[in-house]
Amino acid sequence: IEENTVTAFAAISSDYALRSLNILKLLLIILTPIYLVFSVAGAYILARRAIRPIAEITKAAESINAKDLSKRITTKDEVQKLADTFNIMLDRLQESFERERQFTSDASHELRTPVAVISACAEDLRGCVQDSDSRQSLEAIEKESERMNKIISQLLLLTRGYEGRYHMEKEVLELHEVVGSVMAELSGMAADSQIRLFNKIPEKSTVFADQSLITQLLINLIGNSIKYGVRGGKVTVRASNSERGCTFTVSDNGIGIREDELEHVFERFYRADKARDRSGSGLGLSIVKWIVALHNGKISIRSQYGKGTQVTVALSARKP
Repeated sequence: IEENTVTAFAAISSDYALRSLNILKLLLIILTPIYLVFSVAGAYILARRAIRPIAEITKAAESINAKDLSKRITTKDEVQKLADTFNIMLDRLQESFERERQFTSDASHELRTPVAVISACAEDLRGCVQDSDSRQSLEAIEKESERMNKIISQLLLLTRGYEGRYHMEKEVLELHEVVGSVMAELSGMAADSQIRLFNKIPEKSTVFADQSLITQLLINLIGNSIKYGVRGGKVTVRASNSERGCTFTVSDNGIGIREDELEHVFERFYRADKARDRSGSGLGLSIVKWIVALHNGKISIRSQYGKGTQVTVALSARKP
């Protein structure tokens, strides 16, 4: 029996399949960007919602400083545990700062009386003692007692300032007159060091400030320039006015400060040079910085070792 092979051919039009593929391609071209946009937007919204508590914690932390540690971070989401940890840390810091300030205040108050008694007794004894060595010892006791009394007074001033208990009486002051009175007060000290004082403040220069604090600021700055000046040197105070305020500088041609020490000069009890006069309290520039901050001003210092120092202070010139 012979086997016959039959071959059959079938065909169908591909137009329908091609149209379907083209439609699918068009849909992909249109929908893919839309999908990406929605995906990115959704991811952004979710990420923003996720980091919002962190941003709130950051903002709250930035508003907390050493002068006000009473603020706390509050949130009601997944990062509450982190906020609670920050709050516990702030509680410990606040307690530590308050203990330090209280100790400084209490110690300063308690030390004033014995220091005054030591100074008075030394002064009385000095008039009765004839021995030169004993008189020198009593004079040294008097000198150190006076220095200690100055340190105590300045510590109390700083403590009241940091605790916000200092009440300012701001007024428009003629800076030329204030500088003139300070230079007159320090003229004896300058004469002993053969240092000339120059008041180059224009007569119409004004500052809106507390008179006693600005006087203290100028006494500290000009006094430092005299103390660390060179014999036959000079101290000059200049000022310039602008719409924003008054900027004045206290400059000298004294021994100067090393560059690596400039960032520390406003720290309490910091002394830049072991060879410097140690009769001061070590708090002068700390008080200057506090006074400037209290007046919302700015202070900067430039110095060249062996050539001199210039301190620049910018304050408001008139009442807002």
